[in-house]
Amino acid sequence: MLEMLTVIGPMFLVIVAGFGSGFIRRFRQAGPHLNAFVFFFALPTFVYTAMVTAPPVDEYPVMAMVIPLVVTPVLSVLVYVLARWMTRSRVPAGAAPDAMAAPTSLSATFGNVGYFGIPISIGVLGPEAGLVAGIVHTLHNILYMNGYPLVRTTANTLRASGGKLGSIGELWAKVVWPILKRAVLLNPVMLFIALALLVVFTPLQMPTLFDEPVALLGETAVPLALFCVGLALHPALEGVRSGGVPKTPIALATVVKLIALPAATWLAILPFYDSIGPIWAGVLIIIAATPSSTTVFLFSEEYDGDGRLAAAILVASTALSLITLPLIAEFMLT
Repeated sequence: MLEMLTVIGPMFLVIVAGFGSGFIRRFRQAGPHLNAFVFFFALPTFVYTAMVTAPPVDEYPVMAMVIPLVVTPVLSVLVYVLARWMTRSRVPAGAAPDAMAAPTSLSATFGNVGYFGIPISIGVLGPEAGLVAGIVHTLHNILYMNGYPLVRTTANTLRASGGKLGSIGELWAKVVWPILKRAVLLNPVMLFIALALLVVFTPLQMPTLFDEPVALLGETAVPLALFCVGLALHPALEGVRSGGVPKTPIALATVVKLIALPAATWLAILPFYDSIGPIWAGVLIIIAATPSSTTVFLFSEEYDGDGRLAAAILVASTALSLITLPLIAEFMLT
């Protein structure tokens, strides 16, 4: 537990620094620009460098890929059903029936993998976790960066058209293709992960003139990303203070994200632990235990029309993860 605290303690202090800076107007105004730098430059280069400099991984167990792609969406669906039942009387007039259930489900299972999961995995498990964390991060992004926009856009289109989607070609052109293009083809993190996989698994080697500046940019990722998380807590708290956010889905999503999801992942790993190995198992559990992603707030604003609930869950899960992450490391990684 002490080892985990020494890893995540400084990270939370950077978040606190970001939160404190958010009381100053110039930093609040700079938030979107800092986030853009992290997304387009710092995080992609950090993930790339972590993957290409990590020691070789002996095996790539299939079950390590299957578990997050099964456990996470199954739990997400269960939370959606439960949250829809719990909030059925709290949905505002004129809003979609799942206006609260959808962001609750997303917040409960979409973790802050890039900003938290990868650096914590490397800090706790060693540099050999870099490539593994990058691969799991890719699976995580494919599942959520494509899956949630596709599901919510399709649901909103159905609702707006009275249950008619139109032709397959129209659905592809108006719904599927724009989301895939933005989430995969134009996503710098995905592009750099793809490049890293080519470098790791093929004879391709990038020149030093490329790798060195990329590594320098990547060194800014973790502190700047965490600083941005601290800044992002301000609009999140403002959204919560504006009212209209029930406490029940906040509690449900926070408990599922910080306790139920890592516990379910751990239970799924146990029968296959010998084939998966400690590094893959550790990365899967740490990533499952990360707090709700800042992207959840953005997705909820765009696809659900109201990001206040997602913001409240973001604040609660981020604050409580300082306690839950060390406990999970103590009991599940030993």
